[in-house]
Amino acid sequence: MANLFDMDNKIELTFYQKDTNSFEDFVVKLYKIKYPNLLGVKPQGSRGDGANDGYLAGELILQVYAPEKVDAKEAIKKIEHDFQRAKDNWDFNEWHFIINDKFKSIHRDIHHKIDNLKELNSNIKIRLIDTQTLKDMIYTLKIDNSLQIYVLLEMDKDISEFGDFEKFEVIIDFLSKDKIVKSISHSDFINFSKFFFKPDGIKKLEINIKDAYFSQTFGTYINKSSDIIEDFKGKIGSDIFDAIGKYIQKIYKEYEQKFIPEQALWKTQEKIYKKMDNDQNLETALWLIIAYHFDICNIGAIK
Repeated sequence: MANLFDMDNKIELTFYQKDTNSFEDFVVKLYKIKYPNLLGVKPQGSRGDGANDGYLAGELILQVYAPEKVDAKEAIKKIEHDFQRAKDNWDFNEWHFIINDKFKSIHRDIHHKIDNLKELNSNIKIRLIDTQTLKDMIYTLKIDNSLQIYVLLEMDKDISEFGDFEKFEVIIDFLSKDKIVKSISHSDFINFSKFFFKPDGIKKLEINIKDAYFSQTFGTYINKSSDIIEDFKGKIGSDIFDAIGKYIQKIYKEYEQKFIPEQALWKTQEKIYKKMDNDQNLETALWLIIAYHFDICNIGAIK
């Protein structure tokens, strides 16, 4: 796992990169870690989302605001409009206006507007949530939800165009020097992907993985791995790649005895990655290799 300085950078980069829908999606996922029953609200035609981006029935409403640049007058208009619409359409006792200020100071007039709403609506808990508050929430939630926070921060990226074969080569070269990998003969690995079950990575994912966000993200890695790994294997030969698959399987099986499958997969990745340089493309390549072996090998087998 990244150290605290790296995590600070990752959080801040995440907020700098996200606008509008992507920031809203991130915030709803983050709040769902704290409030598992919270629902994201999809726009309904001309009615939109009813000034509600996330809803905990009878309790909490989220309204997310992520413009390219925060303008105080526009933000105040949105606060007034969205709060009134929320009151007209929903039952709640707490309202959070969440703004992606990208770690810049929020204009005092916005704070004054929130204070004014609090005075006029003493029966409702009203909070202005900036990116520093979200960052603090991430660190607090990480204490008991480290896997979910990891998935939210580290695996929430577009890998559709990923093709950095050099990073695959770094991983293969690094692991091929491991004494355990060296001890695995090709005969140990024969028919590894065929004897135990019919390969179906997505089906295994549905059966084994309960965390929705991990399942969604890891499923993306599985689908991408099927496109990219076979091409990569052709460049290096399959023997060493298969031996590394056996090594990954061995690590996973050890963790599987103590942890749920998604945690076992994460710890498998962590055990390998922590020995390497901190590199986003390297991490993506490693996840793709693990996903590939989850797909074709006896990892997370269908019981």
